[in-house]
Amino acid sequence: MSDYLYFDVEIKLAGNPNQLSALYLKASIDKSLTKVFGEIGGQTEVDLLKFDQKRRRIILRVPKEFYVKLRAAITLIGEFQGVPCYFQVKKVSALLLTLVETHLDFPSKTLA
Repeated sequence: MSDYLYFDVEIKLAGNPNQLSALYLKASIDKSLTKVFGEIGGQTEVDLLKFDQKRRRIILRVPKEFYVKLRAAITLIGEFQGVPCYFQVKKVSALLLTLVETHLDFPSKTLA
């Protein structure tokens, strides 16, 4: 079994930020960790593995022992570049493969 957990997270924004990029999202998460847990407590190894700008989704990897810290830190992010927002955790898994989307994850559309 893996010593890591994988998070599938969607960023919900009230408007459009100046620049929505993987770098700025990762910095926002790191800043929240430091703000909530301090310099030492906020030193959590978080890897941003995938960023889908169009769907505003990210996949994060974190050691299992930091699950609670990461969950708390992303829950407390209330704005991104001055735009009100929240991070919605879609799935958490010890196996990255289980985050692969299926046809059930997409909105149903009728074919004409």
